[in-house]
Amino acid sequence: MAEFFVEIGCEEIPAKMIPGSLEEGRKLFEKLLGNYNIHADGIEAYASPTRLIYHIPEIDLKEADQTVTVQGPPRRICQDENGSPSKALLGFMKKNNISESDVRYIQGKTGEIAAADVFVPGRDTAAILKEVLPLLLKKIPFRKNMKWADLDVRFVRPIRWLCAVLDGNTLTFEYAGITAGNTTWGHRTLGKRNIPVSDFADFRSRLKENHVEIDPGVRKTAIQQAIKAFEHAHNATVIRDEALLNEVSYLVETPFVVEGVFEDKFLDIPEEVLITSMKEHQKYFAAKGSDGKLLPRFLAVASTVHDPMGYIQLGTGRVLAARLYDAQFFWDEDRKKPLESRMEKLDRQIFQADLGTYRDKIQRMQKIAKTLNQFVTCDSDALTETIHLSKCDLATDMVYEFPELQGIMGGLYAKEEGKPEGVWKGIYDHYLPGSMEDALPRTREGELAAISDRLDTFLGCLAVGIVPTGSKDPFGLRRAAQGIIRIVLEKNLDFDLYQAVRDTMPVFDAVLKTSRESWEEQAFSILDARLRYWLNTRGFAYDEVDAVLAIPHGNLLDTLNRVKALKASREDTDFLRVAGSFKRIHNILDAARDTISGDVNPALFSQPEETALFEAMNALKHDAMNFTREKNYGGALKRVGRIADTVDRFFDEVLVMDKDSAVRENRLSLLTRLREIFLTIADFSRLVITEAKS
Repeated sequence: MAEFFVEIGCEEIPAKMIPGSLEEGRKLFEKLLGNYNIHADGIEAYASPTRLIYHIPEIDLKEADQTVTVQGPPRRICQDENGSPSKALLGFMKKNNISESDVRYIQGKTGEIAAADVFVPGRDTAAILKEVLPLLLKKIPFRKNMKWADLDVRFVRPIRWLCAVLDGNTLTFEYAGITAGNTTWGHRTLGKRNIPVSDFADFRSRLKENHVEIDPGVRKTAIQQAIKAFEHAHNATVIRDEALLNEVSYLVETPFVVEGVFEDKFLDIPEEVLITSMKEHQKYFAAKGSDGKLLPRFLAVASTVHDPMGYIQLGTGRVLAARLYDAQFFWDEDRKKPLESRMEKLDRQIFQADLGTYRDKIQRMQKIAKTLNQFVTCDSDALTETIHLSKCDLATDMVYEFPELQGIMGGLYAKEEGKPEGVWKGIYDHYLPGSMEDALPRTREGELAAISDRLDTFLGCLAVGIVPTGSKDPFGLRRAAQGIIRIVLEKNLDFDLYQAVRDTMPVFDAVLKTSRESWEEQAFSILDARLRYWLNTRGFAYDEVDAVLAIPHGNLLDTLNRVKALKASREDTDFLRVAGSFKRIHNILDAARDTISGDVNPALFSQPEETALFEAMNALKHDAMNFTREKNYGGALKRVGRIADTVDRFFDEVLVMDKDSAVRENRLSLLTRLREIFLTIADFSRLVITEAKS
C-alpha cells in the first residue's frame, strides 16, 4: 500500500463556495476510482482559500488482476457450413487473444452465445490516476466557474500550480496548461513558492512553516480559542454564529484574531443593524457585555500571524466606522417618514412578473390572513395593520443597504412610531423562521402574517407555473412550506391547515395558469413532503408517518398526535397482532374489491367466529368514535388491540373466500366495515411489523 495526495493551487476561492464543492469533489474522486479495481482507503479533503487537497492514506500501487467473462456472438453464427469457426467467432477470439478451446457457450437473453474467461492484468495506479485527475478537476462542481487566458477549461478560479505525489514520487499529469510536480506554494505574502515536498506529512509540515494550515477544522478551533480568550478577558459574550465561524475559517490560511473597537456613539444605532453590519459586510464577530448590551468591540479574523504595529486593528476599525456612519445616516433619515408613506414605492417594486408588485402581494396576504383568522383567533385589526405595513421597509434606505434586515427594520420603525406591540413585533418577526433551527414569531399577529406571506409565495408561484425541481427552487417554495409546517406545529395552532389552504386558493384565480386539480395536487404534495420531513426529524419512523398520512389529514396537531400514539403503541403486542391482521384484511379486500357490495347480513353467518367478530366490530366502532372525537388516539389504539383474539380466531376458523358467493360477499363486507373503522385512526397496512407476539 502507498500514499497519495493531490493539491490544486489557484487564486482565492470565495469562502462560501469551498465546503460544498470540496465535499462534492471528494465524493466524485471516490466514484471515479470506484470504476477501477483499486483499494483506496477513505479519501480525506482539505482546503484553504487558495487550494483544494485530496489525500488517500492507503492506496494500491497496482490494480488487482482479474478474470472476467466476455461475451461473444450468438452460437448460431459461430460455425460456417463446414463446422469451422466463422468470421464472427474468429474475430471474437482475436479480440480477446483466446483459442477455440477457450470458448464455451452460455445462455444469453435471446439464446446461446459464445463466452470465454479472460485474464485481465491490473494496471499501475499511477497510469489510472493520470486519467482520473484531469476528469476530477474538470468535474468538481462550483456554483460559478470561469475561463482564463486562452485555455479551453473552466474552474472556479485560475489554477496556478498542481502538486501530486504517489508513494513518494511525483505523479506527472497536465491540466489547464500546468504540469503537476512535487512543489507547493506557501502563504501568499508570508510564505515561499515552489517548496519541494516528499510525502503528505512533509507537505503539511512545510506548509505550516510557510504559514498555511490546510485543515479548516484546525483553523476553526484556533478562532474559537481566541474568542474564548477574549470573552474571559472582557467578561463578555461573543455572539455565536456557526455560519460566520465556518465562513471565516475558509477566508484565511492562517487565522489571526484581531480585537477591534468602534466609537460609543454608534451604540445608539439598533443592535440588529450593528450586528448585521459587522457580520454581513465585514465578517466580524460582535460581543455583548455582562449586562447583555452590545459592546463597542468586535473580533476580526485576518490571514496573518501578527500585527505588531496595530495596522490591521486600526484598519478593521476604520472600515467598520465607514459602514456605521452610513447606517447611522439611514437610521436617522428613514425615521423622518412614516412606514405608511413607503406604500407608494411598493407599487413600483416587482415581487414576481406574473404575481405583480409588493403592493399586490400585500393585498393577497390580507385576504389570506382574513381566511386564516376564521380558523385561528387573533386581533383582526392588529393583524390587518401588521400585514399592511409588513413590506414597507423594502422601500427604506436601510433595507436597500442591508437586505438581511427586511422585516426587522420594519418592526423597529413601527416601534419608533408607537405602533402596538403585537403590530411591531409581528412585522419584525414575519420572515421567521428562515431555517429549521431559526426562532419562530413571538406573537399571534406575527404567526399569521408569516403564514400568510409564505402561503402567498407558495401558492402564487405554483399557480403561475413556478414549480421546484430537484435542487432548483429559486423562490424557496419548499422552505416556505417548511416554515408554515414549523409555525403550525411548534406554536400549537389547532386548525385544519389544508382546508384553510383550499379556502385561500380563490385568491389566485386571476393569475392561475394551470388546472385547479394539478395546482392543488402540487401544493399538498409539497406540504406533505415537508410535514413528513418535520416528523422524521423528530424521531418518528417513516412507516408510522406513512400510516397517518395515508388517511385524510389537514389538522397538523391532530396528525402529530396520531403519529405519537402509533409510536407508543408499538410496545403493545395485542395492537401489533391486529395491525398484522389488518395487512391481511387489506390484501384480501384489495384482491376482491370488484366483488364487495352491500351491508353485512348477520343472517348469512354460519360460524360463531363471524358473529363474534361482527359484535366486536360494532362495539369497537362505538368506542373508536368516542376516542377519536376526544382525540385520544392512544386510547383508540389500545381499544383496537382488545379485539386481537377475536380477529385471530376469525382467520383461524373462517374461510373468507367461500364457494358460496353470498357467504363470500358477506364476509368481505364484514372485513370492509372493520377496515373502515381502523382507517379512522391510521392505515395500519403501512406499518412494518417485525414481531407480533401472541
